[in-house]
Amino acid sequence: MRYEIIEGKKNSLTKVQTTFHEFVELSNKEGNVHTSSDSSSTSSFYGDIGSYKKMYDACYSGLNAAEMLKVKASLGALVNHEVEEPRKALVGETMNVAAFAAGHPYHYMKDSDEFGKPRVHLVYSTNAVAGVRADEFIRHGAAVCSLVAEIAEQVDVKISLYITNKYVLSGDGCQVVTIKDYDEVTDVPRVAATAHPSFFRRIGFSWFENAKRLVDERCSQGCGGSATGKDRERVISDDDFKEWVGAASDEMLVDFPAPDEHQFNDDATTAKWLKIAADAVTEGVENSTNHVKLYDLL
Repeated sequence: MRYEIIEGKKNSLTKVQTTFHEFVELSNKEGNVHTSSDSSSTSSFYGDIGSYKKMYDACYSGLNAAEMLKVKASLGALVNHEVEEPRKALVGETMNVAAFAAGHPYHYMKDSDEFGKPRVHLVYSTNAVAGVRADEFIRHGAAVCSLVAEIAEQVDVKISLYITNKYVLSGDGCQVVTIKDYDEVTDVPRVAATAHPSFFRRIGFSWFENAKRLVDERCSQGCGGSATGKDRERVISDDDFKEWVGAASDEMLVDFPAPDEHQFNDDATTAKWLKIAADAVTEGVENSTNHVKLYDLL
């Protein structure tokens, strides 16, 4: 885990980066309190898990994974997106002069002289906002997995989730959690757990409630207000965000919309959006774009 508190601003920005396991296990640190996370409410604000303990267990039990796989299969059938032959893009430290002269966007060779794929770092928001239906969260998670499956032949993919908040941790907060690294397969149960309103309301809130113990003594308690999707820029700039999630010079950052966006209202709309999103990522790779935002595609 690493964190940073930016001083010298009216509202300091606290940024935390962890692995999925660190994020879940530190939220369960001995001595932590779980106040709002122990509400028995089952409203859309909290989701359908009535306690912190149940959500903690669900992080490892495959919560909604079967349902999400069904939705993913349905989306795949609706998308029916033709995948081109894998591009042999040369990446690394040594320039391939012939590829450069031919105008190939990826003209660097690895030290081992092997062909490699472009690297894409997909980041998605898991902020839960009141009024988002359970099927929208499931469809959101399925869309993350579906997009990765669509582009996996062309690129290597890393997946991270992020949570941004206004007026929290003595200012603004941004948390980044690694879900899948480049050398790992997509863990569908892990995505399914994070694509659930109770994950943010239980595990995420636990972090905010215990900020002094988990991050730094200078942090104050408080849950703040969500800033999802395009609104993230109100909390942290694009340049700062790319630096914080560790976007390397040879990888493209893909901003995936939050679950409250309209494209996750039904399967047909999501499938239509996925086709456009896959093409947007492919075009970004071809043009060596370093940041692609999948907002407002419909």
